[in-house]
Amino acid sequence: MKKVWYIVKLGIDRITSTTLVEKGRNIVAMMIGNPAFLAPNPLPNPSLEDFDTALDKLDTANQAYAFNRGKVEKDARDLAFSEMKEMFHNMGGYVQLASGGKKEVIISAGLDVQKSPTPVGIPSVPGDVRAASTKVHGQIIARWKASKGHRFYKLFRTEGDPSLETGWVLVAETGKNRFVDNGLERFKTYSYRVVAIGTIGNSIPSDAASATAA
Repeated sequence: MKKVWYIVKLGIDRITSTTLVEKGRNIVAMMIGNPAFLAPNPLPNPSLEDFDTALDKLDTANQAYAFNRGKVEKDARDLAFSEMKEMFHNMGGYVQLASGGKKEVIISAGLDVQKSPTPVGIPSVPGDVRAASTKVHGQIIARWKASKGHRFYKLFRTEGDPSLETGWVLVAETGKNRFVDNGLERFKTYSYRVVAIGTIGNSIPSDAASATAA
């Protein structure tokens, strides 16, 4: 009998900032002490502490905007909202990895599931990998096109020659096809490549893309 894989369904595309806080609080409450997310299993990434701190920041911004609907408060709310959504995507990728596609584990994290339509094997190579600096100092965003048959992605980074096989380090495991890399050295060039992870094997590494942190 072929295994049925279940995929994390975040359900945050049309969510309000207030509801996002409520949803996030429930996720933290259900993951704290949950054996599926404790050692020796991989620990949550982002950590539950960082996730909760981001929720506090968004909650405070929501309240400030509700009290005084000024432009400054709205900009602060929108920034915190965007940052929290990014953390939700990263947490969803972590739960997907930790769950092994098991429905009960995903649900135990306070997340919804969707069934994978067909069992898949070796995924295709992620294409159109791009890297670009942002206006934020020390930040680069890596993006790539979806891989057919993937469960999640592993993103690797190197500070050296991207044509070499040495020097690559794993910086993210995510179910999304983008990642925001923070805390980089300013004016330094970094290269990225992606490996798609499937149910019975992995793709070969993608082509590399480079950017210089602002």
